[in-house]
Amino acid sequence: MVKKRRQRPLPIPPRPRRRPWSREFRLQVAVISGFVLLLAFITGMIGLGFFQDYYEEHVQLPNSKAIQVGDTTLSVDYFARRLKLLLTSISLSDTSQAQMLIATDVSILEREELLRQRAPADLGVSVSPEEIELEIGDRLGLMENNPEAFAKAYEPELKKSGLSDREYRRMVETDLLSSKAQQVFSLSVPKTMELVRMRQIQVGTEDEARSVVERLNGGEDFGNLAQELSLDSATKAKGGERDWVARDELDLSYAGKVLALEVGTPSQPIPGPGGYFIFEVEEKQPDREVTPEQQSTISSSYFSLWANEQKTLFAVPDVQPLLLDTAKLQWAANKAFGL
Repeated sequence: MVKKRRQRPLPIPPRPRRRPWSREFRLQVAVISGFVLLLAFITGMIGLGFFQDYYEEHVQLPNSKAIQVGDTTLSVDYFARRLKLLLTSISLSDTSQAQMLIATDVSILEREELLRQRAPADLGVSVSPEEIELEIGDRLGLMENNPEAFAKAYEPELKKSGLSDREYRRMVETDLLSSKAQQVFSLSVPKTMELVRMRQIQVGTEDEARSVVERLNGGEDFGNLAQELSLDSATKAKGGERDWVARDELDLSYAGKVLALEVGTPSQPIPGPGGYFIFEVEEKQPDREVTPEQQSTISSSYFSLWANEQKTLFAVPDVQPLLLDTAKLQWAANKAFGL
């Protein structure tokens, strides 16, 4: 039997030797790699800058501190939304009014937080969730307790306000606390107290005020000078007449000086809000009945004194963080005023 011859394996061709990179080729690779890395770096820096701008605009600034009251911090975003809500109740005609509105919003939010934190313990007033629910129903014009009607009317109200449900209810809560606090202070106003019938002239500078005093001492009529010179639009046309007022209706800076005046004797120039004043007491009554309008004004004065006292106790900043930071203020203004 013939044996088959084993076939010899096919020869494996030798592996081609890798040619070494030339110096020129290595240089080209290095240049291209460097360009790619530079492009990646530039793209990364642009992306990082964009991200930083986006983060600051949409995260950092909105969530930064605007108002501090005790342990409570209110964000710039919340301040802006409350400012926008306040704006819906008035119309602005110039920039100065916008600045005034911002200051007003700061004061409102400060007082709300002071009420929420201090009124229950210090004044003995509080608000229940049921009272908040009823107050919201009244604002929505609902005449009966109907959960479906409430939800249907409440949703668009929330959307219009720009607030969350929790934020809206907290705002309503402080409105109710304010009303209850006013009632507490109203009970503190006496039925009768010392009142004076007085008139005033307001001017801008001390020199102008001294000139008015000289003319009064020279025999000119107080009422005529008030109509001619006074800056106070509320009393100017009436010859400076303010009718009967109590000490607690007057500004603290000059209340004591007014009540100390002799009847018919004009005061010397007295500094006060908005300029300098010359006062004249026409009549005094030590035990005159307080009118309902005066009772409301005096109770509001008591409320303001209490709020200022709480600000001192809580070390509330004289100038809130928002007003010290141009970027925060600009962000809030842009969001509220649609700039």
